[in-house]
Amino acid sequence: MNDDVESKGYSEHQDDATKSESDAPLKLDPHGYPLRPQPTNDPKVPIVFAGAAPLLWSPISNIYGRRPIFILVTAIGVAAHAACGAASTWTGLMVARAFVGIGTSAGMGIGACVVADLYFMHERGKYMGIFVVFVTNGAHLAAVVGGFAAKTAGFRYCYWIPAMILGATWLVLLFGLPETLYHRDHTTGQSLQTPNQPWIKLFLPNAVPVRRKLKLRDFTHVFLMLKYPSVLLCGTYYSISFGVGSVLYAVTGAAVFGSIYHFDTSQVGMAIGLSTFVGTLLGELLAGPVSDRILYLYRKAHGGVAKPEARLQGTWPGAFLIVAGVIIEGVTLQYKTHWSGPVMGIGIGAFGLQIVSTNIYAYLTDCYKPQASEISTLLNFGRQVFSFTLGFYMIPFAEETTYGIAWMVMGLIDAFLFLGVIACMWRGEQWRHALGAPNFDKDI
Repeated sequence: MNDDVESKGYSEHQDDATKSESDAPLKLDPHGYPLRPQPTNDPKVPIVFAGAAPLLWSPISNIYGRRPIFILVTAIGVAAHAACGAASTWTGLMVARAFVGIGTSAGMGIGACVVADLYFMHERGKYMGIFVVFVTNGAHLAAVVGGFAAKTAGFRYCYWIPAMILGATWLVLLFGLPETLYHRDHTTGQSLQTPNQPWIKLFLPNAVPVRRKLKLRDFTHVFLMLKYPSVLLCGTYYSISFGVGSVLYAVTGAAVFGSIYHFDTSQVGMAIGLSTFVGTLLGELLAGPVSDRILYLYRKAHGGVAKPEARLQGTWPGAFLIVAGVIIEGVTLQYKTHWSGPVMGIGIGAFGLQIVSTNIYAYLTDCYKPQASEISTLLNFGRQVFSFTLGFYMIPFAEETTYGIAWMVMGLIDAFLFLGVIACMWRGEQWRHALGAPNFDKDI
């Protein structure tokens, strides 16, 4: 059987071992035309596990360090991608893809806390933005590379290529990522670790002293952060924005660009991947550096006192552009304009998402720096859970209404949730002082 998925109209995972699925009828658009490429029946298993796995990594990394998590989890990711490429049954492929989610979750789950470990408040926006660019653009570039790989070499290379890239990344982590966890007295700021240690020790298994044992309640700390309004309101808005401003385009792209513009696999990858990639890079020019500048100007105007809520002022353009981008894509798809119309909408949405993401990550880690691991994990969990659901209902929603209406509804929901961010601009400082700081991880 030919591995060329698009030409046969089969699922992206179709091959000899899954031949039983090849007799399934072609999936059609509302006008009766076959969708090209055919949407996959893959239940987005990796998304679920990529969201859930960091719930384990966060408390472990706060006690035993960040480095061991990155090295161990990334090794799982390399093996899982290779197993996907070699899988001979559908069940085997799904199991391996579950481990792909686990094996690629370290950076998404605890990456932001590494940034918080390394950089001070006044420069955190810039470096948090760089981190967010990589988190967001990984999926965007994958669409470009994966489209060409699937078309020219077969779907298995959509797993073999990431296995090789992740393997090279693992070597970089092994020899280039030192331990960043550092313990200090939360009242005096004095170090609680042995001073003047050789730098090579940061690469050894005992790089950070284990100050206490891991307890079951440590795994509840992530969700305890939801009692803080800044975390709940901004985290909810970010999670929905990420789905609307990024994942919505990815999970519906094959269906809409295939049925309306008759794009093949590689063209779909280019349309979605390049527009989001360019939009994200340009968005960061108005994200991290601007966020730090806003904080600097606030500090200068208030006698050297910095307030994290000042960063949220930088989210205004991003909030507007996310909504504008998703509505533009929906309306241009509804009226079947030139393909550049929806591509432009996707790029605008990605531009806005980058601005929002960087500022919210930086704001929440400024508010609760010792709990940066929990913050990073919670944001990842929220966006993965919401993103997982989009593929199930957005195309049926558009078929029952129109692309313009369906996409506009999502944009308006996102705009409504921005009211929570506005509330944090107004009352965030008072809420933080009234509730106090969390009583865990104070020495980080």
